[in-house]
Amino acid sequence: MIYGNVKTHSAFHPLPAVLQQAISYLSETDFEKFDFGVYQPNEQFSVQVIDVTTKDKRDTEAEVHRKNLDIHYSISGQETIHCRVAPTDHKVTTDKFAERDIGFYDTMDTEVEIPLNSGDFVVFFPGEIHRPACRKGQKSAIKKVVVKISGTDVT
Repeated sequence: MIYGNVKTHSAFHPLPAVLQQAISYLSETDFEKFDFGVYQPNEQFSVQVIDVTTKDKRDTEAEVHRKNLDIHYSISGQETIHCRVAPTDHKVTTDKFAERDIGFYDTMDTEVEIPLNSGDFVVFFPGEIHRPACRKGQKSAIKKVVVKISGTDVT
């Protein structure tokens, strides 16, 4: 997991080139002008612009990917992403790996809170469990981008 803000993205030069490109793309793009949906800015990654209302943690599912890397980037609003930073004995209860490279857990323990405000991003590598769109204080509308990079491209 990597946590940062696009204003300091130049500090991330030791990262693989595709991560640097994705973070630069986030910092240089005015997503306020984008409609909600999926875009393919280049062959290496796609972006999904999302409009969602945050929820109570208990009303969200923890998720994991086997192949793809996620970058969650906050455009506006405040959200908390809970993540599991250590292995767990919990098993995936909803398996959508074949269709969408995603599995969900109906329960999770010992999660860490990652706050996301405008400009913040967090990178989750394959196998890192995360629970996005949780409320930070009051429920609120957020606009965010999720970048998907195939795990085979992160070299």
